[in-house]
Amino acid sequence: MEEKKRDWFADPPPRRIGALALIIRGTRVLMVSRPYRTAVSVWGLPGGSAAANELPRQAVSRHLSDRLALRATAGRLLVVDHVPEKPGTHREGINFVYGVEIADDAEPAVTESGGLGEARWVERADVGFLAVDHARRRIEQCFIAADTNQVLDLVLGLPLPTCD
Repeated sequence: MEEKKRDWFADPPPRRIGALALIIRGTRVLMVSRPYRTAVSVWGLPGGSAAANELPRQAVSRHLSDRLALRATAGRLLVVDHVPEKPGTHREGINFVYGVEIADDAEPAVTESGGLGEARWVERADVGFLAVDHARRRIEQCFIAADTNQVLDLVLGLPLPTCD
């Protein structure tokens, strides 16, 4: 019996769209703990999933407001990071990371409904002590993108090979 070929347009695969913020203040970056993400890195960049029909850059602003009481607008796209599905752990996802600027006197305040454990300013050199695996690599690549004015394509926080 012949299997029916899947119509990827009419029946697309489930895919999570993540929208994250790289917020730098001097030599420090804002990181948040997510106690619900024990299967992967608990510490990472602030943000979350985009809702249906929500642009990732809009989702960044919404999550910063809802979770950290910060009013901010997503700036330049820094990184697009593809995370393949890991059955039993997480679904496939694509994370868009934007540079975000906040006022010098603005301080994140974890909201009760935001689901985060803590927000912390971390020295760039110390990111690896909190974030692990692909979250650490993604943040390191965000620094490179921000410092070199590039947009980087990643898979699990690692740069894609160039096709030159």
